[in-house]
Amino acid sequence: MALYPSSHKTIFVLDHGPYFALPCHQVEFDVGRRGGPGFIPLASISKSVWTVVVEAVAEYCRIVWDIFPRGEKLIRVVVGEEGGGEGWEEQEQNMNSVMEGLAMVGRPTGDDRNSSILEGIGRGLELLCEPSPKQLKVVEDTVVNRGRLVVMTTMEGDSHHQQLLRAVEQQLAAVNKQAAVTAGLLPLAECEVVIVHTQPQVGEARLRGEQDTMVKLSSTLTTTLYSAVAGPALASKLLYLCLKHYNLASTTVTGIPMKEEQNASSSANYDVELFHLGESHVKLLGDVSDMPCLSRREDCEYMTVTLKWCTPRGSAGVELHHSSGTYRITPTEVNSRQSSCLTNFLLSGRSVMLEMQKRGSSKSMSHMLTSHGGEIFIHTLSSSRSTLEDPPSISEGPGGRVTDYRIPDLAHLMRTHRLAPWPGPGTQGETVNPTTKAKQMLDMVTKVFPITISSTTIFNMPVVVPMISLLQGDTLTEEGVAECQKIIYSLISMETKAETLPGPLAGTNTGKKGGRKDEQYRLMFTELEKFVMAHSSNSPKHFQVMECLMQVRNKPLPVKREAEGEAGLASKELERYQAMTEREKLDFNMSEGRGGSGSVVGKEGIKTEHIGAPAAKKVKLMGLGGKNLLEIYMERLKREASKKHVEFAGRRNLGEVAKLYIKMEKENMVKEEAG
Repeated sequence: MALYPSSHKTIFVLDHGPYFALPCHQVEFDVGRRGGPGFIPLASISKSVWTVVVEAVAEYCRIVWDIFPRGEKLIRVVVGEEGGGEGWEEQEQNMNSVMEGLAMVGRPTGDDRNSSILEGIGRGLELLCEPSPKQLKVVEDTVVNRGRLVVMTTMEGDSHHQQLLRAVEQQLAAVNKQAAVTAGLLPLAECEVVIVHTQPQVGEARLRGEQDTMVKLSSTLTTTLYSAVAGPALASKLLYLCLKHYNLASTTVTGIPMKEEQNASSSANYDVELFHLGESHVKLLGDVSDMPCLSRREDCEYMTVTLKWCTPRGSAGVELHHSSGTYRITPTEVNSRQSSCLTNFLLSGRSVMLEMQKRGSSKSMSHMLTSHGGEIFIHTLSSSRSTLEDPPSISEGPGGRVTDYRIPDLAHLMRTHRLAPWPGPGTQGETVNPTTKAKQMLDMVTKVFPITISSTTIFNMPVVVPMISLLQGDTLTEEGVAECQKIIYSLISMETKAETLPGPLAGTNTGKKGGRKDEQYRLMFTELEKFVMAHSSNSPKHFQVMECLMQVRNKPLPVKREAEGEAGLASKELERYQAMTEREKLDFNMSEGRGGSGSVVGKEGIKTEHIGAPAAKKVKLMGLGGKNLLEIYMERLKREASKKHVEFAGRRNLGEVAKLYIKMEKENMVKEEAG
């Protein structure tokens, strides 16, 4: 199936009614003469709406044919039942054919009340059904024919606009029906109708409908409405549509040194705007809308990227190795002196580097202008590492800065956690998802995993490495616990002997205290405690290692979190109780009965101990009767409230029995006494 976009074939339909014969824009042409005694300036002339529309459409066609010169994008101009040329052949795609056809039609007059816009739309739809040369090459295959119809007209109001859309829809259905049964024609699968409303002068807007928004009328017809005053505003509108229809972008080359026309000894800086494919900016910048060099030109509806002229040089082939894209360009004002000078300069064999302003006042060479075979191109230069060089090393940080990543440890982590095909549930019927299990294993290993060598000490100590690998597992044997305890005792022995530590702490000397051995060991044990504490919840054996470390460091164990629940705490208390001797069990039971000197019984009845720590000090409650601040405050509020009213029975404490119908009971008692 051969797919063609709507931009492959475009038809311009021009109005030839009385509105297009009205004057709209005055032009001063007596500017070359100098004022003096007796100087009488010539009167200005006025362009008609027709002239302005023809000039704008001609500029639209010139830009498209300059950037797509090989018949990729085809354009025809229709006025009523006339114009349009002889076909879609490449020899018809030039300015001479378009201007000759419009000259044959002639300018409109105010006497003719027929705009012939409906006839032009019908002829334009018929021309879109004719296959282009590229479509004829794949006629054996299924061709999805699309096209765009640009209608230049003047409408009297929204009702006229809706009437025009209904006529287009009817004519499209009729043309597709005829093309389906006619050999050599292709029905339109999609047709985009762009209506440009123009009026001679600025006044009250005749159209109040939504503009610059595509509206889908049917499965084969979409429409978009635009409005512009005849004159420079209409020319700017057609430039905006050209960039939008063909995905073009604007680049303004600023700071071009050029000699003054009147004084050849002096020079001034000028700006030249260029059009090219939008990929030139996207390949370099990604999202151009976030760049500081993007701005909007005066009286224009599109954005332009401003690049600064740099010192020109001769065309050198070595610079093309760093190019990531090459695109044809065309000047926006092709007849201006600045554009002509720049074009002649580049065609003489010179190339110009363009500089882009980045955020943070930094600059970089981003583009290059040069010529190839008599045509001018813009090259997008790669600002990053060239693809011809070797790939960057993992040890190179941003800006080429070498960082001390733990590359061997990262490689070991990847080797030991490679995924493999799952053979399915075993004989024991595992229910754990293998993806979930793999993620849990990776999370367990990377709970504490420094990225760089300079940010850790224990991972650089060979004596601690076996302990790290043992604690990173989900289970731990008795032999593993003994090995971890042995490593902890060896670290205490190293601290006693004041041995030098490896890693970043070995050369620290940040003051009188920072370089001392005891300070280095304090930092090392702090990191070790953090690592052991992160893995202490893996299993009860892991918790034993943490208990051993805290005991030799003479530090209390962290208070159990309530999130562990009473069941978890009770199971660990039971394990400790079963490991006691008979004498220890007897002492434990006696201390449990009287509260214990080394235990603290919490509010919920959960008992926690500080193993190897001094007995907990009794907390003095400063004569508050064992109550906290909230309880004292609530009692005070209740006392004050009870003095003001009788408490409602529904708000009394749970368990109290409220007496109902007290008033009726009192009345019965009064009646009985009276009786």
